[in-house]
Amino acid sequence: MKPGTSTSKFSDHAPWLRLLAPVLLLWVSLMTRGAMGYEVSFGQTRVDVQGVAPAQWEDVRSMLMDQLTLNGSGLPGEPLADDLAFFVRQHYIREGWPDAETFWKMQRGGIYLTVKPGKAVHVGTVTLKGDLPLPAEELKKYFMKPTLEREDVDKKDPQWVKADIQQGASMVQRRLRAEGYLNSEAKLLPAPLAERSTRQDVTLEIKAGPKFNFGQASIIGSPPELEKRMQAEMTQARGTPFNEARVQQIQKQLTSICSDHGWLHAATTADYTLGKAGGTVDVVFRVAPGERVRITSITPHEAFSHGAKRVLMAKFKPLTGQIYEAEEADFLFKRALDTGMFSLLDTKVLPDGGNMAAGNLRITGEEARPVTLGFEPGFDTFLGAQAGVTYKNTNWRDSGNTLAAELSYSMAGPVGFVSLTNPAVFNTQYSATTRFALEQFNRFEYDRLGTTLSLDVARRVNQALSYSLFISTTANTVSSKVLTLPQTGPTNYSLMNIGGNVMYDHRDSPLLPRKGWYVSARVESSTDTLGSGVSFIRSDLQGGWYIPITKKFRFATGAQLATIQGATADKIPIDSRVFNGGPFSVRSFGMRKLGPVTPGGTPLGGTSSLFASAEFSYEVMPNLEFAVFGDIGSLGQGNNSSPLSYSSDFREAIGAGLRYKLPFGPIRVDYGHNPNRRTGEQSGFLHVTVGFAF
Repeated sequence: MKPGTSTSKFSDHAPWLRLLAPVLLLWVSLMTRGAMGYEVSFGQTRVDVQGVAPAQWEDVRSMLMDQLTLNGSGLPGEPLADDLAFFVRQHYIREGWPDAETFWKMQRGGIYLTVKPGKAVHVGTVTLKGDLPLPAEELKKYFMKPTLEREDVDKKDPQWVKADIQQGASMVQRRLRAEGYLNSEAKLLPAPLAERSTRQDVTLEIKAGPKFNFGQASIIGSPPELEKRMQAEMTQARGTPFNEARVQQIQKQLTSICSDHGWLHAATTADYTLGKAGGTVDVVFRVAPGERVRITSITPHEAFSHGAKRVLMAKFKPLTGQIYEAEEADFLFKRALDTGMFSLLDTKVLPDGGNMAAGNLRITGEEARPVTLGFEPGFDTFLGAQAGVTYKNTNWRDSGNTLAAELSYSMAGPVGFVSLTNPAVFNTQYSATTRFALEQFNRFEYDRLGTTLSLDVARRVNQALSYSLFISTTANTVSSKVLTLPQTGPTNYSLMNIGGNVMYDHRDSPLLPRKGWYVSARVESSTDTLGSGVSFIRSDLQGGWYIPITKKFRFATGAQLATIQGATADKIPIDSRVFNGGPFSVRSFGMRKLGPVTPGGTPLGGTSSLFASAEFSYEVMPNLEFAVFGDIGSLGQGNNSSPLSYSSDFREAIGAGLRYKLPFGPIRVDYGHNPNRRTGEQSGFLHVTVGFAF
């Protein structure tokens, strides 16, 4: 590159031009710098660059900085300027500007580079020649992928970039070798650019060579307990295209199977011989399982708080003395995260005291911020607008216990509670929650003021099975100027409740299920402690089944049965009865409105409630589903003889709705039509709520 400068003399021009010239030059400089001018500096060297488009500047700047860094902190000189101009030009040629030119000059202690890119070259005709074992269009997609994935590319007329074309040829070769053509080659043939042409034709010559497939795969050294599972991996591979990456993948899978069942130091190697003519390749996998590890100690990181250490030691305690099993460890890992105390956890098993058969479970991670204060607005079609304030401390007084409180208000009245949860009672897998709540309910033609003190002890046995036992006492006062005593039931009562529930949940997600099923059962015995004679037993059975039909189409069905034994409806407090109708039952009725209702709109409830539903849903766009459903249910008021008693006076709903999925569950809008409307009933009902119907 040769330096080129141009000068002009203003002595022959009018004096006003000499005065105006500096202003004009400054204006031109500013305008040029804003449009296509950039500057980069390192040490004592400043480089001004003109003519670079914004899309190219970042790459040019990075290249210039590399060169300036190599030059060090010395003064700029002509050799450096010439090198910079050379590298900038080479960059443009590689990027598809074969006629690019660069000019440099030294001025005011700096280097000034000017770039003239010329006309860009675009990809012309793409030709694949040779033996093509795969469809030509498929190979072309791989070949053009790097070119078409460039930022701001015109997919109909992409620019020719040498590096991208070369990368595309490599991708075609890797694709062929993944399909078993291990000796395949994809070579770019010379295609010189015609003079004054802005298009570069590309020809890729393919030599596929022979194809190799997996033949007989055998395993040597597998632990007897894992032999069948490992052999299943071999069966899947037989007859598939052979390639080294697939062999390495199988090696990792075999090693992982060993690690998941306690052989944490296992290693797998593979032996095979490739023939010159292709064909099947027999592979021998050699497994060296090493010592099987038994967890002998658990060590939380010293940075954890006292409360966090207590919870971690209790949650992972079942592993102590046991052969390491990844599934069990993962289950306990999730239970620790469920406490809300940790934002990040990681576990690693290391030899304990140098003994390879003994493992020390090291736990590291980060604790979540313990104290959170939140405001929660909401709305549904039963309670209307809602607002609440929540407080939570997941490590109260560094004990590992969670203190929570909430105060909320809705159209039904205020509700508040304080609870204390011990996630590891006596350092076991049981959790216990003590809760005191105060509630006022005045949604209908009566007003109830109630307090509750409860204790709930729960355990999750495994990923699917959980159960709990509870005891509570409630004191309630009901007042109404409209309803009669048979309608409200006892108005001053205090109940002692004892019961339990069990759940088996095999869904892929409890909040956003797409497949799987669950069943749950709950039994509660209630006895009045103030002498009103109220005594009854309530049982609840519930289940759901979710079946994906296609990737976007899903079927779901569910059923619920709640019964009260020991009394008729008029002998039971109104809010202790069972109800039907609403977004979680027969959706052609408002909340609780299926069954007897007073002229003022107060649902009176009953002693048995049956509900069954079927639903088809389709994902019309990401996270948004359209659903159609059918519901059937009944409400009875008699004295039931068994937990399976129900009324045969069935009511129905048919309808449609939308579900928008959020992390805490779907926002659901449903309209249920009443096909057999009776006197005084609405033709249907619109529901807005959160969560699936069952």
